[in-house]
Amino acid sequence: IPPTSSTKMSTLPPPSQSIRLQRSQSLLRQISNLDFKINQMKRIASLPVAQRAKVAALRRNQLELIEQQAEFHRKVHELEVEFQGRFREPNEKRRQIVTGSYELKPEDLPEGWAEGMGDDAADQARGVPDFWLTVFSMTQVLQVMIQEKDEAVLRRLVDVRAEVRKEPEAGFDLLFEFEPNEFFNDRILKKSYLMKCCPTEDKMFAFDGFEIYDTVGQEIQWKEGADLTTKTVMDEDGQRRELMVNSFFSFFNPKKLYEKTDPELSAQFLEMDFEIGHYIKERVIPRAVSFFLGENDDDVEDFLDSLEEEAVCGVYSMDEERDPKMAELKEEA
Repeated sequence: IPPTSSTKMSTLPPPSQSIRLQRSQSLLRQISNLDFKINQMKRIASLPVAQRAKVAALRRNQLELIEQQAEFHRKVHELEVEFQGRFREPNEKRRQIVTGSYELKPEDLPEGWAEGMGDDAADQARGVPDFWLTVFSMTQVLQVMIQEKDEAVLRRLVDVRAEVRKEPEAGFDLLFEFEPNEFFNDRILKKSYLMKCCPTEDKMFAFDGFEIYDTVGQEIQWKEGADLTTKTVMDEDGQRRELMVNSFFSFFNPKKLYEKTDPELSAQFLEMDFEIGHYIKERVIPRAVSFFLGENDDDVEDFLDSLEEEAVCGVYSMDEERDPKMAELKEEA
């Protein structure tokens, strides 16, 4: 089912602010690159004369090797785009089994399980209730983002999939497909991640292939009175105010509030969001059944080594009633 038309908003700042930010970032990059080259020259100059030219040549050789690695990563990404067509059939089969629209056949089951299929067609029609809610709840990284009020909506989630895009607009989309529900009009909620593979001389050591540099969210078309991400309250002057509150569905919202805070906080948010999006694509979607069965303990522990649970809560904790500073920032915005 194609996504319904809805407003898509980037996490990048408004145009005027974006231009100023780009200029500042460009200047900082130039200064950083200049400092890097000066330090590099000093380091080479500190070597014995007989070694200086050799080390400079080795440096250039390393740049050539890294560029070849970059080309390798680009080819791998192209292969991933090519192969995603092969993933569609098993992913669609999983969706149909979960929703109960697929009638199991003996060949679908592991050896020895055929006799456990049962003859009750009505039982098969129910599929696997709360499959994705259970998957998310068994994923510690996502579990901390889910509020009790979110569960009723996540029970209507029938499929989660990723679609990879090739260059020049490299990246991937996360697509969350829902049954018709009383909360919002969208059938599919989409979040996109934009990636690049551009090694630079001053960041050779950190280069490890494609990196995510921006995310594009979707404005959910909530039905009247059903928005789980906001709450209307009366202030002391009797005026109505809309406050942001905690919800899993804040994951889809553009974080303009963070863009209006200091760049360091914004960068921390974006980095955390990138980690979560990449984890959903690489681990949760292809290993959903393992998460459902609780077979993911080691994987979760490894991921949490680099992503603290409290930090995840902080990224999507938008409750202005609990945090007056958040409300102040929104007023300033």
